[in-house]
Amino acid sequence: MQQAVAVDLGATSGRFALGRLSEGRIEFEVIRQIPHAPRERGGRLEWDLETILGLCRDAVALAAERGASTIGIDSWGVDHGFIGPDGQLMATPVCYRDHSHERAFTELEPHRDRLYELTGIQHQPFNTVCQLLARRTENPDLPRQAREWMILPDLLGYLLGGGRNMELTQASTTQLLGLDGKWSAEAFELIGWPVPQMPAMAPGHLGGEVCSGVRLAHVGSHDTASAVAGFGELANDELFVNVGTWSLVGGVVPEPVATPESAAGNWTNERTVDGRVRLLKNVPGFYVINRIHEELGIASKVPEWLDSAESVDERVDLLRPEFFNPESMVETVAQLAGRRPKSEAEWAGLALASLTSTLARQPEELGRLTGRTFRRFRVAGGGSQSKAFCQSLADESGLPVLAGPAEATVLGNLGLQFLAGGALGSFEEMYRVLSASAGVREFGRR
Repeated sequence: MQQAVAVDLGATSGRFALGRLSEGRIEFEVIRQIPHAPRERGGRLEWDLETILGLCRDAVALAAERGASTIGIDSWGVDHGFIGPDGQLMATPVCYRDHSHERAFTELEPHRDRLYELTGIQHQPFNTVCQLLARRTENPDLPRQAREWMILPDLLGYLLGGGRNMELTQASTTQLLGLDGKWSAEAFELIGWPVPQMPAMAPGHLGGEVCSGVRLAHVGSHDTASAVAGFGELANDELFVNVGTWSLVGGVVPEPVATPESAAGNWTNERTVDGRVRLLKNVPGFYVINRIHEELGIASKVPEWLDSAESVDERVDLLRPEFFNPESMVETVAQLAGRRPKSEAEWAGLALASLTSTLARQPEELGRLTGRTFRRFRVAGGGSQSKAFCQSLADESGLPVLAGPAEATVLGNLGLQFLAGGALGSFEEMYRVLSASAGVREFGRR
């Protein structure tokens, strides 16, 4: 029996799980989960790195205690930290929702078409290309002062003692990686940053030792890459939806699709753990729902509130830029809907139907881009546990919804660790094991 510890960091909470590979299946238990949030410091929105790194250290301690041979870390994309000439972290990583990134996004507007041609990555203010421009605007000497920058999971692994790395699935979220999987010198030139000396490395290999007997495993460190792996092998007619703070919806394709049509739809080409491409959209998912729930002061928990949803006629398009980081989510939704719901149940209905109707439009559009017909959704993440969400998606789309595994990200993380450590011999074997480890529920249109 092989054991590994997976650290999975979301934008509002982090956790780690102890996993076991036995008899062709992966089983795991979540050992600890904690909330975390960015904090305003000196006019900048920064991550609570002390809390996040402390969770990782606790995961390392657990791995040593339980005899696990590896630990792997995944998180959201784009955010990063800078390493100085002395090898130390120069400053706390900035959160992608910091408003300075929106200003940089506007500055890059004349170059958006070219950046998409180079990278195939969607235009979003949170992209690393915008963040690096914002940091250089604040400190023009930073590109010279910093020895290098690392995206969050690689940064955490480095701070734990696991060595330097630039992992491919994370690098592909930056809008700085070319369609060929190599850093784009032209993209870096546009923002006045040197090209990293370290190439983007595919996951599935081991890093350094983080404590006695425990090595860092380089997994698909972008959480959606691990989640898509966690489904096992997807059928040609299946879309994936990973539902959390963001809802990531798309399909797996062999090569990037970077055409005027995909650019117009703001589709993004991010790498899978095996080097293929996740052609997807970022939809503000439970971020919108949770913000409404919080602002309204609803006493019941989010799942129970959604279960109470009443049918409404209105829908709002969650891909509108107003939903990036509004001062009031309630006021934004009410204004775009043209009315204010009269009850908590109506608010739930509007929030839920807006999310699922936005997702339901994507199979047809993705089909036009790829020449494929998508006939069902595969749903993972926390939202897959919501019967209300899955049923609403089936109703809005008219397609079957296969829900599960809820913990696809943890499964994918563990699968890559067992591959990196040699317990699994190939991606094909890994996908078979992951498929055998995932339980699903099916929802059809009512």
